[in-house]
Amino acid sequence: MKNSSFLKKKIIKKYNMESKFNRKIKLLRVVTQAEVVPWHLNNFIERSKDDYELFIVGNGVSRFKNQYPYVVFIDNEIVRKTSIFYDLIALIKLIIICFKIKPEIIHSIMPKAGLLAPVAGLLSFVPIRIHTFTGQVWATKEGFSRKFYKFIDKLIFNTATSCLTDSPSQSNFLADNGFLVKGKPIEYIGKGSLSGVNLDVFDVDLVKKRNALRSELGIDENDFVYVFLARKSIVKGIKELIESFAKVAHLPNVKLLFIGPDESNGYLDVLLAEHQNISSKIINLDIVKNHERYLAVSDVLCLPSSSEGFGTIVIEAAALEVPSIGFDIVGLSDSIENGYSGVLVPLKDTDKFSETMIKFYEDKEYLQRLKSNARERVIKYFSADVIYSLQNKFYKSLLK
Repeated sequence: MKNSSFLKKKIIKKYNMESKFNRKIKLLRVVTQAEVVPWHLNNFIERSKDDYELFIVGNGVSRFKNQYPYVVFIDNEIVRKTSIFYDLIALIKLIIICFKIKPEIIHSIMPKAGLLAPVAGLLSFVPIRIHTFTGQVWATKEGFSRKFYKFIDKLIFNTATSCLTDSPSQSNFLADNGFLVKGKPIEYIGKGSLSGVNLDVFDVDLVKKRNALRSELGIDENDFVYVFLARKSIVKGIKELIESFAKVAHLPNVKLLFIGPDESNGYLDVLLAEHQNISSKIINLDIVKNHERYLAVSDVLCLPSSSEGFGTIVIEAAALEVPSIGFDIVGLSDSIENGYSGVLVPLKDTDKFSETMIKFYEDKEYLQRLKSNARERVIKYFSADVIYSLQNKFYKSLLK
């Protein structure tokens, strides 16, 4: 009888354990701005339906409720700039949300979300609190600003139960600045990236249809197109981009596809006015939908950014056989394999940047080799399916 009772308890325990890890995990993702949802969470969301009961909190995120009907979106006004009043209100609301949902995991990205989410999770007894660092605001600052923003990241780091970065070089940079987990750098998923590339969307077959969109944009079939696709800000390198392009604009049939929202506070207008002589070769666009179509019409991606967590746009371009030129900085040194899927040049060196732009233009064999390499590398390391599998495995390892 005792053996029978023991066996019954063992079977029940095993059943409960299997049920625990086979059921959906209650996951709360916290973001600052709604734009992060399609930019960085989309690939995870589309694959998460069978594994997660997913909640997403952030500023204006409910706009996506029809696009993802199986996700619960909750608006919470988390502002990007420091505001004690609004930050306190957002924190209180987030604590209430946590008590209502009772998530097993709360996971934030972006600095402000990262400041609020681990604290809210701690105060509402959420057992697993994760933050993913996607670049450091303080990395390019000096003096008090550097110390202040580094202190905020330290606070996030110490309040979360686990942290990730989105690139190996970022983990090493943080380790060099004292962010260590049991004496080791912070973990990252795979070889980096937040959610990988959806190869069904960034399908190389788009390149075969690129002449139709080129025609719409006033780009000739034989034009050589450099593309910039990011926020038009000083930190993303608009000054270095325009100065570099000015050095290659004399070449026949070159165009710059210049895409993204203007976040330069008027500096971009001044910059373009200073380079009016090349304005006819610049196609200046705001935010675009289906940005994969714009990458597909291009030959080389130019990203002279001085601060990146990883550089998702680099691997999206690479999936469409578009190699990249970037500065040799944390993040980009992972998304671009120098000399294989693109080229890294010294930070702020516009001479080297423009020389590399010219090399791609002149050396068709070199360009073709890097195009093929770029696509191959994405398929091997950065497909959305690969990254989702690793992310799912990471979550479940914490639950165990």
